[in-house]
Amino acid sequence: MKCKIFLVFIFFLINLNAQQKLRVGVLAYGTVNWGLEILKQNGLDKKNGFDLEIVKLASKNAQLISLQANKVDLIVNDWIWVNKQKSKGKNFLFYPYSKALGTLMVNKQSGINNLSDLKNGELGISGGIYDKTWLLFRAFYKKENGKKFEEIVKPVFASPPILYKKMMDNSLNAAINFWHFNAKLPKEKFEPLVQISDILKSLGVNSDISFVGWVFNKDFASKNKALVNTFLNTSLQSKELLASDDKQWDKIKKLVKTKDNKIFESLKQEYIKGIIKEFTKEDISELRKVYKILSKEAGANYISKNVPFDESIFWLK
Repeated sequence: MKCKIFLVFIFFLINLNAQQKLRVGVLAYGTVNWGLEILKQNGLDKKNGFDLEIVKLASKNAQLISLQANKVDLIVNDWIWVNKQKSKGKNFLFYPYSKALGTLMVNKQSGINNLSDLKNGELGISGGIYDKTWLLFRAFYKKENGKKFEEIVKPVFASPPILYKKMMDNSLNAAINFWHFNAKLPKEKFEPLVQISDILKSLGVNSDISFVGWVFNKDFASKNKALVNTFLNTSLQSKELLASDDKQWDKIKKLVKTKDNKIFESLKQEYIKGIIKEFTKEDISELRKVYKILSKEAGANYISKNVPFDESIFWLK
């Protein structure tokens, strides 16, 4: 009997050690941590046969360097970057992480009811001159009004936290910001001027899109296809737990970093809305349309004419 127990124990240790380690590089302060923390706290990695190591990094640049130096196996980044790298002979792959997108928020007391009401006024923009949401708004305005949106407004480029503060202290009445900063704005005072989904439909894009996703080396994925797919499925499991069980949110309250219950609920709902359950060839076709829109609007300084949209960068499970 003792011999059997000993053998079972040895088998358990061997099986535990056999679990593959997967290193995911994340920003120390990013929302990506929410789902990964739930994954770890519920032991979903071990239950699915791998050991997740969350590597906290200080900046987006640190993420990119770590991935290219093989210090981590996956990071979250946008597919525009992956596409550019492919044109340089660097093979990375992309799988969507979230469809949560920023949009243009306005103060309800500002009298701004449509984009033309922003004429000669300041518009806060996060992400710089090539912010993808800003470019989509420009393309939308041009299509609807035949004029350049960037010529009727006064762009104010600033970091997301600064734009959030400017909206809160009324020094700005309108701003395009990332989804989680928009979610923190009090709903009784602020509202979306135009939904990004309506803009996409107007521009001929027929499905929800994702700009950010899991990015990983093609060689790594080729050698570890089962591991990559298991992680992607497990990541979705953790998000579905957050969508279906409010108690899970209690586990990550410190990561959400707000003591305001209204803001907490708003962040929770917007996070859940961003969950992507599947990614298909049809979705890739829609992203091709988006790439064409961004290329036309931003010009060669953003996406070189010599860098075509490459469908091979997208991972399909």
